[in-house]
Amino acid sequence: MTATRIAIDGGGRLAASVLRALAGRDDLELVALNAPPGSGDADADVEGTDFVRLRERDTRRLPWKRHAVDIVLDCSGGDARDHLGAGARKVLNCAPAAARHDKTVVYGINHHALRDSHRSVHSACRATHCIAPVARVLHDALGISNGMLTAVHSRPHDVDAGSLPQRTGAAEHLHRVLPELDHCFDETEPMRIPGVHASLVGMVFVAERASSVEEVNSLMQAAAFGDWADIVRYGDTPFTTALSDRDTRSCIFESGWTQVSGRVVKVCAGYRGDLGYAHRVVDTARAMHRPLSP
Repeated sequence: MTATRIAIDGGGRLAASVLRALAGRDDLELVALNAPPGSGDADADVEGTDFVRLRERDTRRLPWKRHAVDIVLDCSGGDARDHLGAGARKVLNCAPAAARHDKTVVYGINHHALRDSHRSVHSACRATHCIAPVARVLHDALGISNGMLTAVHSRPHDVDAGSLPQRTGAAEHLHRVLPELDHCFDETEPMRIPGVHASLVGMVFVAERASSVEEVNSLMQAAAFGDWADIVRYGDTPFTTALSDRDTRSCIFESGWTQVSGRVVKVCAGYRGDLGYAHRVVDTARAMHRPLSP
């Protein structure tokens, strides 16, 4: 079977992580990387790859038609319509983007709902990829009536907290990928702590029945060692040691921080860097080119 032809638009750490996630894949062929000046340097030295390097600022002038690009992985927050107009067959936005999309997808949650008619797809945010598997597992077992999300991120010492986004968008994206939880979640302003080299997402919710710490952790442990093994890691060590910047899973469940009081449940999951998210982006691109139904 012919490999899916992939192009990446954007530089910086996310594009570099996507390049790493593509390395060694024989079902996805990287044909072009566009990293305009000022977008950050993506590490394009990927072993065994031979692709065109571009520096085009105007998305509409990118040569996607000439290179027969099947899917553009947009890491710059560009407009998917410009990529489609330049000749790409489909676009997967991996960064915040203003334009509407045909589908928002978190791989493992709702990628099975992809259709060939979905030409513009958004891959949600890292925080959604982190907490959505936890919400899926616990909603199936306990039922979630309403809840609250709080993210904890690193804040560079030289950046004013007021200039950073006031929401991750995780609650909104969670509603899109798990429609049965529509309007169940709200999101507080993220906590930003200087010097923290990982991110954490806390979820407090009211379950439809009483539970216990042991039950909640057992449910997540079974998921992490079962159907969710490629996406979820079960952490039973302190947060700072349970996370690895080489781990390709996008959700590390922190069992030590689970608390339960009757029907009120608090759980936490974390992630470090972009690599886990980048692997889910690549998984989604594969699913986009091979939709499960017309």
